[in-house]
Amino acid sequence: MFNNNGESKMNDLKIAIIKKVMMLDTEKELSKIKLDISDAISRECDNDDKDQVEFAKWKAERGKNEITF
Repeated sequence: MFNNNGESKMNDLKIAIIKKVMMLDTEKELSKIKLDISDAISRECDNDDKDQVEFAKWKAERGKNEITF
């Protein structure tokens, strides 16, 4: 999905975020971060599900319009 440069930037960003989270010391702030992360993961899963449904529709339509010999 990403080229090496894109993957590298993503990994660098993830590491930077982890380092910042490691600096937090209160349960209140960590709980907020945990909730935000859970929400983000949920959104990504929802988007993946939506993409799979759209792909299945596209594939079904493509099969109907395809001429076989």
